Amino acid sequence: MPSSLVTRIRTVPKVPPAGGASTYGARTGSVGPVASCLAVRERAETGSLETGPPSGHQLRVLHTSDVHIGHVRGPHGTHRDVCQCPIHALAAAVAQHEADVLLIAGDLFDHARLRRIDVAHTMELLGSVDASVIIIPGNHDVHDEQSLWGTHADHEHRLEVTGAGVIFLDDPEGATLHFGEHDLTLWGRAMDSHDADYRPLAGVPARPDAGWFIAAGHGHFQRTPDDAHRSSPISAEEIEATGADYVALGHWHVTTDVSVGDVLAWYPGAPMGMPSNGTASLVTFERRADGVREPVSVSHVAVTPPGDGCAEMT
Repeated sequence: MPSSLVTRIRTVPKVPPAGGASTYGARTGSVGPVASCLAVRERAETGSLETGPPSGHQLRVLHTSDVHIGHVRGPHGTHRDVCQCPIHALAAAVAQHEADVLLIAGDLFDHARLRRIDVAHTMELLGSVDASVIIIPGNHDVHDEQSLWGTHADHEHRLEVTGAGVIFLDDPEGATLHFGEHDLTLWGRAMDSHDADYRPLAGVPARPDAGWFIAAGHGHFQRTPDDAHRSSPISAEEIEATGADYVALGHWHVTTDVSVGDVLAWYPGAPMGMPSNGTASLVTFERRADGVREPVSVSHVAVTPPGDGCAEMT
């Protein structure tokens, strides 16, 4: 198993983005890119906790998956050898909808053959997004010794991945993040083997006593018993058992509602590529001034690639 980048982080303090405002614009009171995972862990262990959110608070999470850097290419303009149009498109969507968190539920990368410089560039772009960026691996970038994450897990590359200001949840048993400023707890499990024995929602902890709760996983929703043989299966019972306000899924490229009972669960669609509908899910959590929590809402927003391509974009 590759050396751990994140191990059950409990609290994520607010950390300003390095170098000032984001490339995509800063918002007053927004959470900038979080520090490297190692720095986050250190602050969590020393008890540097954020206070809870005030009444009258709103949190927006942009949920995406199946970005497939290294495979998809933008439809317009000229592009880098490894097209970064999906990242620019997601960053623009974050800015447009004033999202506080960008959650990538697997398959950020299409394969393990990408060059280190291209992985670093992707992470640099994600680090400039004006939101906290959280990634779990999927079946295309599965977290094993032969994967992109595994083969690039040396110290130098670890800083390229996490030092950009993103959080990569690499624990195959699951890792929990707590964003005190937003009263949000998020759990995600790293995929270390894409087969029928790997269950993305196995081991979800009990729902916290307070605040909002998101569970994230990458796999195939079992609609019928005929799906029992599929790799990385997710059952309706497992979704409902999370007790989460929202289950953020990846693997299907088409926007699909798989909510069960009171638990909202969605595949967001892929930002680019085929099959895809160029969308992401915008999940809004809101507490009124009187402290009452509004029902969580899910809308589906367009993810539009840059019109001139990514060749000249930094």
